[in-house]
Amino acid sequence: MKTIDFLYKNIIRQIAFKFDAEDVHNLAISGLKLVSKFDFLKKIIEKKFQLNQPLKLNGLNFRNPLGLAAGFDKNAEVYDVIASLGFGFVEVGSVTLKPQKGNPGPRLWRIPSEKAIVNHFGLNNFGAVEFLKNIERKGKPKIPLGINISKNNDCDFNNAHKNISECFKILKDCGDFFVINISCPNVECFSGNLRDYAERILKSVKEMDLNKIIFIKISPDISDNDITEITELCENYKTGIVATNTTKNRKLLITGDFDDREGGISGKPLSQKSLDVLKKIREKSRDVPVISCGGIFSHEDIKIRKEAGAQLFEIYTSFIYEGPSVVDNLLS
Repeated sequence: MKTIDFLYKNIIRQIAFKFDAEDVHNLAISGLKLVSKFDFLKKIIEKKFQLNQPLKLNGLNFRNPLGLAAGFDKNAEVYDVIASLGFGFVEVGSVTLKPQKGNPGPRLWRIPSEKAIVNHFGLNNFGAVEFLKNIERKGKPKIPLGINISKNNDCDFNNAHKNISECFKILKDCGDFFVINISCPNVECFSGNLRDYAERILKSVKEMDLNKIIFIKISPDISDNDITEITELCENYKTGIVATNTTKNRKLLITGDFDDREGGISGKPLSQKSLDVLKKIREKSRDVPVISCGGIFSHEDIKIRKEAGAQLFEIYTSFIYEGPSVVDNLLS
């Protein structure tokens, strides 16, 4: 792993970070799609990176507690290769019922000095039908597959539950668990009663399939009262929480270069804020399943969040900064 770490951090990352972040992301997806065509390559990768620390949650068997968060494999194109890199589970999406282009570019920026990323994608994706075709072509991975669902940007909040449940209906048989994203910072945000909004969505989704494992993804920027109410709701509906999405809080950044630029911040600046939300959830409930996400960069980060009550963990930005050995480095 030391050789892979050296090559990634001193050569690959140094070159990649000289180019536009979204262009590099698209190039990485294209490269992984090529690898995906060859089973022998995936087997070689898996043999090198596989890390077993098995656990069971909500009836699902996880190879280890660390997964890749939504946002990397937006259209379910490369999750099989991601599974080969040692992750215990993978979350794909966000996917919406209808295709959408998202926000105009540039819409992805790195802040290497703070190990952070700012993204303003706006939920660009191919839509549920094409998303389903990709999964049907590739098949289920060896690890649990989570599907992150959001409402379409042109759908008003009063009809969001219909839009999301229709998307869920198309995809419900191809995911092991589902994450309902009510917290994307790069589209219009809901400003009413968050609990009532989330409950309408949960009721609608549960009517489609009562037994599917569901998580609600929340923002780190919501109030303590909203955290309490969402936790109560998830406890009542036997639903989990992904804590958290990216943040709009520019005070977390040392640099002021992004004060006037829209987008959600991920990475190290989010670490304490995400941990604080986790602790507030656990003050209200010890039973609600929690996937902790946001600013996880070290084995110590995992340990602290496990002690705070998270059962599973997700990364995104540390995968970009630390490279393919990140799972081994975080869990070993």
